[in-house]
Amino acid sequence: MSTSASMHTARNLGTYLPTLDGWRAIAIALVLLAHGSESMQLVFNSDWLAHSAAFKKLGLLGVQVFFGLSGFLITSKLIEEESRRGQVSLRSFYIRRAFRILPASVFFLAVVGLLALTGVLDVSLGRWLSTLLFAANYTQAEHSWYLGHFWSLAVEEHFYFLWPAAFLLLKISRPRMALVLAMALLVAVWRALDFKFQITGSSPAVFWGRTDIQADGILWGVLMALLYGDAVFKQRLQRLYALPLGWPLLLSALLLIEALPSGNWKLDFALITVKAVLIPLLILGTVVQSRRLTGRVLESAPLRLLGRLSYSLYLWQQLFLVWSAERVTGLAWVQVFPYNLIAVFVCASLSLLLIENPLIALGHRLVKKQALLRTSRV
Repeated sequence: MSTSASMHTARNLGTYLPTLDGWRAIAIALVLLAHGSESMQLVFNSDWLAHSAAFKKLGLLGVQVFFGLSGFLITSKLIEEESRRGQVSLRSFYIRRAFRILPASVFFLAVVGLLALTGVLDVSLGRWLSTLLFAANYTQAEHSWYLGHFWSLAVEEHFYFLWPAAFLLLKISRPRMALVLAMALLVAVWRALDFKFQITGSSPAVFWGRTDIQADGILWGVLMALLYGDAVFKQRLQRLYALPLGWPLLLSALLLIEALPSGNWKLDFALITVKAVLIPLLILGTVVQSRRLTGRVLESAPLRLLGRLSYSLYLWQQLFLVWSAERVTGLAWVQVFPYNLIAVFVCASLSLLLIENPLIALGHRLVKKQALLRTSRV
């Protein structure tokens, strides 16, 4: 099979989609800019950087891009495995996810725990334990900036726990689509009702991080993967993206929503849902039309490298890219621009090379070993 044919097959089956590395790069760049804006402002004293509130909003957009990516990519991989093997192995899925996600995050938590024990950071035991146990977005424990980013990782972990089993049980594409669409809409309605009537009584900090409030950002990505895996909907989506202005109009809509000031709460909540739909639509568009300029940029070597570093960067940036009120004396020398950015990339690179890559490879070896054992028994 030729290289171009191999890449075409990979794009259809979801085995490897290099465009998604570029999207990861965009997502993590937004988070880095948001969290590093205050330290850059202190150095450059720039009017452009002075609007820190606008830059801080970009961090949430970056997380929302990560959510859309996760739903789309994980579901694409499940579809690919089902197409190739006839079924999905939950055991193999969870082994791969565990070895992909847990080692780097547990090591980061160990470092933060050590810094807390030595008095460098103020992190309560309750906050640390709830973070370790994937409950960072529901705990009432005292908040800590240095573990604050784990709310989004908890949302994704909850998705990993639940969706593959539902995918396996439903078996047929159309019921899967119906379930995901219903759940995404239910989350949107529940979010508005809980916000308006304070049904759960959560504080704003807890409310906006909860999985039942944020899960639709992932579910719309799931739905796009399911639609593109269906022959009928795939043709319709390809016709949409073939339009010269199709993808640019989607991007313009997202940017407009992001720029709009908060107003009527009903409109704000409706736009949250529209944005959650637009993000995976944009992602899918660049996968389908990867030969266009946008796809080529996303698949460029620098963005793909940054994308591969994105998980470790997301973990470690929280320690060094700190808003002024959250700085601590013990780390002050690496919480100032540009030393903070250098520290983030050094720690992330070491994490990728020494922890992530070796343990991801180990996870894949374990999956292959289990597959061989199953084959030999048959």
